[in-house]
Amino acid sequence: MGIRRGEGMMLSIDLSGQSAVVTGGGAGIGYAIAAALAEAGAAVTLADISPDGEAKARHLQEQGGTAQFVLGDAASEEDALRAAEAAVNAYGGIDILVNNAGIYPRGGLLDTTAEVWDRVMEINLRSMFLCCKAVIPHMQQRGRGAIVNLGSSHAAVGLPELLAYSVSKGGVATLTRNLAGAHARDRIRVNCVNPGWVLTEKEQAEREAAGQSADWVRERGRALPLGRLQTGRDAANAVLFLVSSFADQITGQILNVDGGKEVASVFDDSAGSDSKEET
Repeated sequence: MGIRRGEGMMLSIDLSGQSAVVTGGGAGIGYAIAAALAEAGAAVTLADISPDGEAKARHLQEQGGTAQFVLGDAASEEDALRAAEAAVNAYGGIDILVNNAGIYPRGGLLDTTAEVWDRVMEINLRSMFLCCKAVIPHMQQRGRGAIVNLGSSHAAVGLPELLAYSVSKGGVATLTRNLAGAHARDRIRVNCVNPGWVLTEKEQAEREAAGQSADWVRERGRALPLGRLQTGRDAANAVLFLVSSFADQITGQILNVDGGKEVASVFDDSAGSDSKEET
């Protein structure tokens, strides 16, 4: 008996008619996710603390996508509610939330100030709490929803030099599992993607300004079992899968997209931080 290949066998992801909100959607991993969602047919609301996100939303529109930009701080309850309201007003509801906003200042216990600690917790954890709180009632009205939180492998094996960041991402993992259990009966799925070391334009510029060898990306990539650093699109592909119907029975899970970093434990502290933009 042979395998019949037909339309029903195609693994294409179609998010047409769905509305998505992406925090930190104006740059880096967040923009890669927003672009992937738009390519799949979703109407995307990019929420970002930087006004540069408006140009990114306009670029998606020029490429044939449906997108809008909302300026605001995801750690502000007022701004989180405003982003949700903008998506509902423009696109009729919310089906997808991607909590990507994050910062990663370096510092251990003795050199991390209380102010830095509080800001990391605000952006990396409080923002997810507030955005989920703002969005889930709209998903309940729709009778379904998919939320993806961006975490980090440092949640489990945090570097001493990334104390606040690692602790905040541990909270993200717990928040993910808690909400997944709490809202499964609402048909709202909540999962987490842990990106590896994703090279962003910002970090590339910083490395070049510091006189880093042009081969550093290749050298770091070789240290990974799968042979390269990750891209924003790698993380975006994982998000696309988790918000799609192919993941209809997946919730409360944490998916590492790190080229084998966690299982191999091959990186030293110079490769410690996932590259995310503050939003």
